[in-house]
Amino acid sequence: MNVLQFKKKNKENNRNNSYSSESYPKSPQGASAIGIDLGTTNSVVSVFSNGASHPVTLEYENSYLVPSMIFFNKNENENFVGNKAKLQNEITPVEVIKSTKRSMGKNNALFESNGKQYTAEDAATLVLNYLVSHPTLQEEKEKFGGIWAVITVPAHFDDAARLATVAAAEKAGIHVLRIVNEPTAAALAYSMMPEDKKTEKETLAVFDLGGGTFDVSIVDRDGLVFNVLSSEGDVHLGGDDIDEAIANSLVDKVHPQLVARRSSKSSELYRNLILLAERAKKALQSEGLYQVQANDLDGKGSSIETELSRENFDEMVAPILQRTLFLTESAMHAAKRNPKYISRILLVGGSTRLVLVRKMLSDYFACIVDARLEPDLAVSWGASLQAAIIIGIQPDTILVDVCSHSLGIGVVENTEAINENFKTVAKKFGIPYPISEQELHRKLGARIEDFNNELQKLLHVAPILHRNSALPARRSEFFNTIYHNQHAVHVVVVQGEGDIVGENRLIGSFLFELEQPCPKGTRCEIQLTYDVNGMVHVFARQLGTKNEAKAQFDSRTGEVTGWTSLNLDDEDQFTDNEKLHNVDEIYEKKSTTKQLEKAMSHENIVSFPFGRKKEDLQKAELSAYECEPEIVNALILRAKRYLNKIQKENKEYNLILESLKKYSSLLLKAQQGHENDEDIELVETNLLALLEGK
Repeated sequence: MNVLQFKKKNKENNRNNSYSSESYPKSPQGASAIGIDLGTTNSVVSVFSNGASHPVTLEYENSYLVPSMIFFNKNENENFVGNKAKLQNEITPVEVIKSTKRSMGKNNALFESNGKQYTAEDAATLVLNYLVSHPTLQEEKEKFGGIWAVITVPAHFDDAARLATVAAAEKAGIHVLRIVNEPTAAALAYSMMPEDKKTEKETLAVFDLGGGTFDVSIVDRDGLVFNVLSSEGDVHLGGDDIDEAIANSLVDKVHPQLVARRSSKSSELYRNLILLAERAKKALQSEGLYQVQANDLDGKGSSIETELSRENFDEMVAPILQRTLFLTESAMHAAKRNPKYISRILLVGGSTRLVLVRKMLSDYFACIVDARLEPDLAVSWGASLQAAIIIGIQPDTILVDVCSHSLGIGVVENTEAINENFKTVAKKFGIPYPISEQELHRKLGARIEDFNNELQKLLHVAPILHRNSALPARRSEFFNTIYHNQHAVHVVVVQGEGDIVGENRLIGSFLFELEQPCPKGTRCEIQLTYDVNGMVHVFARQLGTKNEAKAQFDSRTGEVTGWTSLNLDDEDQFTDNEKLHNVDEIYEKKSTTKQLEKAMSHENIVSFPFGRKKEDLQKAELSAYECEPEIVNALILRAKRYLNKIQKENKEYNLILESLKKYSSLLLKAQQGHENDEDIELVETNLLALLEGK
């Protein structure tokens, strides 16, 4: 496998070659600002017109809320969407498709209604088609030749889920102006409240607990400027989990006994218990006791007659709400904010109506729990305001959002690590080791791709863009090849916080061909970009050459879908995210004493810098920074993490520290032209042995 060796960031990335995000559609002059909340349980559309003080929410069949449900009527060969599907859910819940949002971007997740299968993207397309059928939107379509809208998604949606949302909208004939995180949209919505318009500085916590997903964002507000500091969330946490907790408690109360074997989540019995759980949940917000009674839950005579108290309900729900509080604390920590500095908690999502939710937040924050806006409508209001900002109806409002996941690429420590990974996977596939490439292909045949995928999962992750970087975000890291005459590098891009590729969401990969000759240690720049929609683009460059590639992925399949052109015109739109992590501070300290003290610490143990070969040093004058060994490889990164976990007084600490210093020195000499591969390999072996406790 052609892979890269990790190197820490170089000042050279301040120059960052930029390339444009995909060009987002511009709405025609006079078009309305449309915001769509494509929800797990319900979807909502709001329209912000020029000169209006607030959005207007569209009604469908006398309701603002459109159930995000699908039912395939095989007799009429027709899809029922919204309230029609919800009515059918009361009769045959097992045949109604709902809560598909959690599976967006996962094409292998299929939902079935009367023998017809749908992906989550298919279901979203049908819901959006239904929303577009509203007379107001049809009039907009006839007048301007299309519909331009902002669509919201959970803050913790990954790249594949966001891309699937855009694809569903496009299939429904919607031009997506922007993808906006739901809690961010809600914060904008609250700014339209008359009493809020005069508010200057405040820090908000947006608590968004919907039917299937949970998000929390910490937002600094300064007048009409909204700066999202951090977002946390879980796309598998919401009101559905509360319903399931209640339904699970009811299974044992069903008569006749031993019915549990017929109570799988897809069974008719369980779907009917979910309906009972929903009713109980709503009733217990105003009543202390609720009678649960139903007959023939499964067509086989199973019935239930029991009661639930508020105390029972709170006990079942508490562990679920505790998870939301844990994520809230994590968001507070990432934003570097203390609960006492939060001015208000903004409630968003239907599940925030629970009495226990409001009590929990009041106890934790000790500030105003703000529920003045209808929880189900706040997100679509904010989305329409964001659309108004984009098309110029509300030009004074500024929104800066953040990315929800870190981005990085797969790397290895050295050739020994590659051999160890290969040995591990070979054992898993029952293949002898060592083995020639030709023999490997002969033995595996069509399974060779699976073999390579398993190898890929074992790569370490070198993070490039960090979670909660302001959008749009862009950052480069520099890497070294690990073989002499390496002809290409396999660039594997992942999204998540795991240490190895297999613990993260694979965005995609591509082969970057290298110009020859290509000695060991050839430098490559990998630049990752989150655009304003939170989607991913990749730029690769072989330093010292004109060899470069710029790719974007369909992260649902991992395939390269296009190559974006280099464009320096949009340089100003990117935030300098290096400053967010204070990684440049050390280089601004000029004191010799401070530099010396840092050099003696394991924090400064580094490998060779990216630079020219020894014979090239006479041809060009390098900056002081480029001459300084400040670039870290994956083995050193691993060692530094290990040192951070043990005491400095420990004998093991000093042994590893001395090995690191020696390793760095040898790598630096190698980059300057010295032939010392054997010495490097010996020190690598000793260092690995120390780290593994051998």
